[in-house]
Amino acid sequence: MISPSPTQTPPGPDVKPREKEIKSTPVTPRTGQTRAALFVKSIFRPIIKGIYYLLHAIGKHKLVTLGLIVLLLTSSSLATYFATGVWPFGVGHDQFNFHVNGKGFSGEHVKNWLYALRDGDGSTLTLIGQEMAQGVELSASVVDPTSDAPTVINPSRPQPLIDRFSQAKAHLNWKNITVLEVSQAPDTTLDSFIEVDLSASGPGGNVSGIMIWHFITAPSGDIVAISLVSFRRPLA
Repeated sequence: MISPSPTQTPPGPDVKPREKEIKSTPVTPRTGQTRAALFVKSIFRPIIKGIYYLLHAIGKHKLVTLGLIVLLLTSSSLATYFATGVWPFGVGHDQFNFHVNGKGFSGEHVKNWLYALRDGDGSTLTLIGQEMAQGVELSASVVDPTSDAPTVINPSRPQPLIDRFSQAKAHLNWKNITVLEVSQAPDTTLDSFIEVDLSASGPGGNVSGIMIWHFITAPSGDIVAISLVSFRRPLA
């Protein structure tokens, strides 16, 4: 007995898998490739390269670099000192070293007098006052704040000044002493104006004040005359 052959499915047509469609996107330059970025790079790239090579050279020649820096600082400091009479960055600067018309004048007596008045040192005030050639009695305008007339100080009587302006007697706090201006008169004397900022505590709180002193000194530094130009409260 012959069994029938199994039924075979006829081969169908070849079917290829579907390929995904790839859509092309427009190529846009990166941020660093734009015209503006390239323009900025063309400016800063040489500067950055120069700094890099400079640092590289400094690292390889440290002693030479240190010597050049010291030479540059020394030359600039000397040029500043000979041009202005003052060292750079305020090194060794004393505002009482008066410099007028390219010449240096000593203001040590002015400084010592002000510090003695601040500390209530009557002996120092008397010694400095003995060099003064002129002076009158301390007038009432020192006590009267409404008077605008300058008051010439009598060097032989320092006690009224101590009672009025010293920190110990007058209960004032001297905060700052500033040389405002120095000029030379035709007779070679120097006129210097000194501002003293004050504060005092009162029932209503702290009170501020400003004193302006006028000193006339000889070229040697000796004090010729002292005047109190103004003693007032600040505007604000």
